Amino acid sequence: MPQNVLVSVLGEGKYLTALVRAILEKNIIPTRFLFLSAKNEASLQAAEGYDVTVCEDELSAVIKSEIVLITASRREMPTELAKISSSSQKRVVVSVCDSDKVDLAYLSERIVAATELMAAVLHRDEDGRLSASYEASKLARPFLCRPARDIVDTMCEMLNEEG
Repeated sequence: MPQNVLVSVLGEGKYLTALVRAILEKNIIPTRFLFLSAKNEASLQAAEGYDVTVCEDELSAVIKSEIVLITASRREMPTELAKISSSSQKRVVVSVCDSDKVDLAYLSERIVAATELMAAVLHRDEDGRLSASYEASKLARPFLCRPARDIVDTMCEMLNEEG
């Protein structure tokens, strides 16, 4: 059964389209509750054929959502966070990237201090299977962190099935 939370997916890289596909193909949230930026061709292509909400830009997508999933490399994450920094309050902002560790203090330096942050760090085991570990700030509301974890975990499962 879909969860009734408003979600935007922003950023770049290989996990961007995988997150969009996981949300839509596995029916994690109602499709109309997914907000994408009209300026992000990769996410729009991944959502082709689905009834998603396309916003003018990243900030518009953030403003309409409760959970903001941002994908980027560790190096590019500060740039992606800076794009939404002014509109991220009262939202759970989830950094999704593969790295040894993404420090919440590092992330909070790049975004408004009152923002609820969550880091989803992607790992591959010795068999090449993808999984995620999570860390959330004290401000992050648990009832929004759970759907964010479900989305990232579903993406990992879907990519593992695809090989």
